[in-house]
Amino acid sequence: MSRRSKIGSKGVLLGSVVVVSSLAGACSSDPAGAGGGGTNAAAGGGPATGAEGAGGAAAGAAVGSCARVNPFSKGSECKQYTGEGWTGESAHADCDASMGGPGAFTAGGVCAPASLLGRCDVATDDGTSYVLYSEGDDAAQCSMTRTGCETFAKGAFTPGPVCAGATGGGGAPTGGGYGTVPFVQPYRVCKDPVPGEPAGHGEAGQVCTWTLISGSTEVGRHYEDYAACADVLTQRPYWPAPAREATAPGDPRLEDAAYLGEIAWAKAQVEASACVCCHADRLAPSGASQWATDAEGIWLDGVRDSGLAMMAGLADSTALGAFPAEDNNGFDRSVVGVPTTDVARMKALLIAEWARRGLTDADAAKVPPFGGPLVDQLSYEPGPCKDGQGVTAGGAVTWTGGEARYVYVLEADAKNPGVPPNLDEPAGTRWFVEVPNAAPAVATGIAYGAVAGDLRQRVPASGAPAALQAGATYYLHVLKDVGFPLTRCLFTAP
Repeated sequence: MSRRSKIGSKGVLLGSVVVVSSLAGACSSDPAGAGGGGTNAAAGGGPATGAEGAGGAAAGAAVGSCARVNPFSKGSECKQYTGEGWTGESAHADCDASMGGPGAFTAGGVCAPASLLGRCDVATDDGTSYVLYSEGDDAAQCSMTRTGCETFAKGAFTPGPVCAGATGGGGAPTGGGYGTVPFVQPYRVCKDPVPGEPAGHGEAGQVCTWTLISGSTEVGRHYEDYAACADVLTQRPYWPAPAREATAPGDPRLEDAAYLGEIAWAKAQVEASACVCCHADRLAPSGASQWATDAEGIWLDGVRDSGLAMMAGLADSTALGAFPAEDNNGFDRSVVGVPTTDVARMKALLIAEWARRGLTDADAAKVPPFGGPLVDQLSYEPGPCKDGQGVTAGGAVTWTGGEARYVYVLEADAKNPGVPPNLDEPAGTRWFVEVPNAAPAVATGIAYGAVAGDLRQRVPASGAPAALQAGATYYLHVLKDVGFPLTRCLFTAP
């Protein structure tokens, strides 16, 4: 068995980025594989047309297409269902489950290009192959579009007319990171309590809060009063989406005072955490993403089954990262997926809701780990470096794919770096440098162990890293931004 297993997940090509819907946050309601689209045209040959049938798509035929608006770039995108495993019904259902809301499904339809960045041909083992078309006219998006196809969707990229002459490197991304670029690294802010609130637990009665998607402020307070949701929104993709369902008038739970007390307590726990930045209509830029703590009725009704599984700890969300409770105002999400100061109480409420919906352990077992490409990245198995990647005899760190914000040199058997706060400095990291979010990314060729310009050294905390030993193997891991790898390979030191 290899030291890292390979785990696949269906990605979503989003114009200039690829994400998976589970990245919406630590309290997201969708796991990996929500389906997706890209846009249009057919550089390198478009998919053949074909009529919808009760069985799978005929060879060379298309069951249909799914057109929609990208919730990030606001551009058009299209997914062509070409695999023999698709039926009209399953393709239509996949389109309806598109990130950002249902797309427009056309039985037997073919994606029609307007201005094409590129196409991504994705082959799957179960016959649900598809082609993603990404539309746009901004050549600065070409590198990220290719990375999205090849790295996350695991597809074959063919550039369209817009990207045909692009080199694939250089230039700051116009999209990327998770929400907006660049990803704002976590920082801790201490503030005086808002008027009318009691003194905080920090020095001189201040309230201290981490600005990160997994951060929480003190119990009984609102996260947005003590941290910047605008920065949190750079750390996960956000899109407005309808709730699973609204609470029906006359629902007997509305007359159960004890139950409503638990719902109110859980709401207060969530509203003390960064989850609220995407999951409250009053805060989310264009309305809440699926469920909202400030919805009418019982807010938990808006959470989809998959999200409920994650919240209850029935589905793994390790890849999304977490603070230790003692550094997060007592909030823990290592057992359940939603930060809480009382794990047993929160789990009991959520498990009861799971059972109320008629769901079972077997249903929970079908929910994949949350994190999509973040899960894949933690389990990625690097191969040998090529094309000059590695560290040269002169000490230059060289990679391919474009400019970078995060550069790691690790021991060969180190775990893959993940997201902050607890997965981004794995044991075995020899040297790790980053570019602050306000500065431009750096080009290949930086000197190993040297910190110049806007570079900031994270590991080691001080001093120069240990010299590389000639003939030894090391792991080079370079990211365009958090969650967007450029180069991940093993090299031998000269």
